[in-house]
Amino acid sequence: MTESVDKTTDTSVQSTPLTRVSGRPWKNVKKPTNRTMMAKSLRRSHEQRMQQDRDQKSLKLMEKEIRDEKEAEKTALRNRIVERRKKFQEKVQREAFEAKMSERKRMRMKRKELRQRAHAKH
Repeated sequence: MTESVDKTTDTSVQSTPLTRVSGRPWKNVKKPTNRTMMAKSLRRSHEQRMQQDRDQKSLKLMEKEIRDEKEAEKTALRNRIVERRKKFQEKVQREAFEAKMSERKRMRMKRKELRQRAHAKH
């Protein structure tokens, strides 16, 4: 018996497609978007895409305004706290200074301060 053994070796190298993928099998092959080949339900016109872009930009702008307002409120609160602490510190220092002064000097300084306030109003 003669058996004809048909040995065809298929050692042709698989040609890699000219795509943006590195040739690794786990990478997805990326194709350029061809909007005319998309299904009708997936297609959007240029105007629709631009409208969506405008909507996203306006949304981001609103979010930024909200963040800025919150930041402004925080800084205003911080400034009020700092001012309040500063006034309290000045008051403590003035009281400590006045405790050392004599009665007559305290009265003179009080009259002087009242005159300065009166001139500041005009």
